[in-house]
Amino acid sequence: MTILLALAAGLVLGYLLERGDFCFHSTLRGLIRRPPQLNLLRAYLLTLLVAIPLVQGMIALGWITPWVAPWAWQANLVGGFIFGAGMVIAATCVTGIFYKLGHGMLGTLVGLATWSIGDLLAWRGPLNSLRIALNQNPVVTDGMSTTLLNLLGAPLGIGMLILLLAAAALFLWRSPRPQQGKYWSWLPLGLAVGLFTGFAWLLARAGGANYTFGTSRVPTTLFETLFNGGETGNLWIPVALIALLPGSFIAARLAGTFWARGETSGRYTQLAVGGLLMGVGAGISGGCNLGHSLVGVPLLSLGSITTTLAMLLGLFLTDRAAGLLDHLSPHLNRSATGATSPG
Repeated sequence: MTILLALAAGLVLGYLLERGDFCFHSTLRGLIRRPPQLNLLRAYLLTLLVAIPLVQGMIALGWITPWVAPWAWQANLVGGFIFGAGMVIAATCVTGIFYKLGHGMLGTLVGLATWSIGDLLAWRGPLNSLRIALNQNPVVTDGMSTTLLNLLGAPLGIGMLILLLAAAALFLWRSPRPQQGKYWSWLPLGLAVGLFTGFAWLLARAGGANYTFGTSRVPTTLFETLFNGGETGNLWIPVALIALLPGSFIAARLAGTFWARGETSGRYTQLAVGGLLMGVGAGISGGCNLGHSLVGVPLLSLGSITTTLAMLLGLFLTDRAAGLLDHLSPHLNRSATGATSPG
């Protein structure tokens, strides 16, 4: 039953991500582009606007008892920053690697491989000690993982949450409604992902899982199971993650967006380096854009919120550094040419 439910959940999420081309790299990087490209950010805000009340309501009613990511702020900041840098270099996120592979971007196999290596480095390799050190002594509140509500107290926390959601709703109300193209616009995308990520908690509970989606430690768990005889534990998250591939493939085939293709040698290098950094970053912070930003933020986890903000910082600084290098490259090339030319 667990495998069937996880398979269904992953298929639906993969379908939705592909139909909206919902890459978290593009979501955050759109903020700093000139001019800004905010359609995916609007979809993400609408996702939160729908998912937060749903998830918090189910918790209050006792329908779900989710695991909440700890607020190990050192690990959240360092891991999130590394992950954000990896997104810029790879020009995608971890979920993007999966659903883009499903719609034919075969070069993401390189990113998938190095992401797995990065995960192993963080959980079992030379970076394991750093990960452990950064995750020691997480901040707890009343003996539980810290959330926005238990940190501020119910009245203040709920009041602040209502204000934030109202501001997001006002922003979205005043946003343009783009025409439907080959991919969904932000309005149907945000509604669909928000509703489904809320509903997925009930599927996860029925499947015996206390979390819906994530990528961190999945490669390490599979490695330990295959080669070290480790226990598989609950298979919900690995099966749901793998099911993103056929889900996105079905969506791409039905919508006519499937296109099998390779990449240039430069893109393979970018995907390899970026995938490695995302695997390391997610391992250190205990989650990726899927586990933290799409699942953990609706739980109001301070660990997930901190990691998401650190991703944005890492993305911003890496983007600016890349832009500076691109600007300096012609000058450096001209200087080198002038230095070696005769006469």
